[in-house]
Amino acid sequence: MNVRSRVDFIRDRDDGVVILLVDDELIEAELFRGLLEAEEDLEFHYCQRVDEALAQANQIQPTVIMQDLSMPGDHGLTMISRFRANPATKETPVVVFSGQEDARTKSIAFSLGANDYIVKTVDRIELLARLRYHSRAYWNQRKREEATRALRESEHQLWDSNASLLESNRKLTEALAEVKQLTGLLPMCACCRRVRDEENYWSEFSAYVAKHTDLRLTHGLCDECLGTQAEKMGLTPKQVEELTRKFQKQRPVKDGPKGNVAS
Repeated sequence: MNVRSRVDFIRDRDDGVVILLVDDELIEAELFRGLLEAEEDLEFHYCQRVDEALAQANQIQPTVIMQDLSMPGDHGLTMISRFRANPATKETPVVVFSGQEDARTKSIAFSLGANDYIVKTVDRIELLARLRYHSRAYWNQRKREEATRALRESEHQLWDSNASLLESNRKLTEALAEVKQLTGLLPMCACCRRVRDEENYWSEFSAYVAKHTDLRLTHGLCDECLGTQAEKMGLTPKQVEELTRKFQKQRPVKDGPKGNVAS
């Protein structure tokens, strides 16, 4: 597997170990590279200058940063603080890689945000185990953050959906409150045309409609009844015709079925 294929292979995995070593000694970098060369899940990067370390870390996005303490121009302990202040590396594990095994220096390094302290004489097996451990912790943290972000987005979407549903229910409730509708069978007397209500009382149809709906009834005569009533009153056919024509002119433009005459 060539170098480019190996890098692509590691980047496609969510458990690959991407290491950035910041050390001014080139020989140390080559020794370190030799220790990792046989490991297919490890991708190694090297930075010799402290003033380029942040930019390189932002570019390659390492899962573990190995920081030497004895650096010209800027002490390695200061670099720990700078990595922690940098948004792209504030959660990246920083492992101090030093030839000094001093308790006070270790204490300062951990107080500044270092995740581990490894002396350069460490056994290869132990070194690989620690690098994989810290890289795995980094990936787990990324997964937790992604899961939390997805959960918050789902909660936000659920909140919006509930708000929309509540608004729809409110509008529906308001609409139903304004609607009264008669459905089913309504008993009506075949002779007097009164209707029987739910309490088994007979009442006028107009009174029943007014009680159970929002309709307001007006009374009038249809053309047929007008003629019948006019004859009973002794009016001539010509008078009935004139009276009908008069009522038709008085009808509003928007009227009910043809044949109704408003009173």
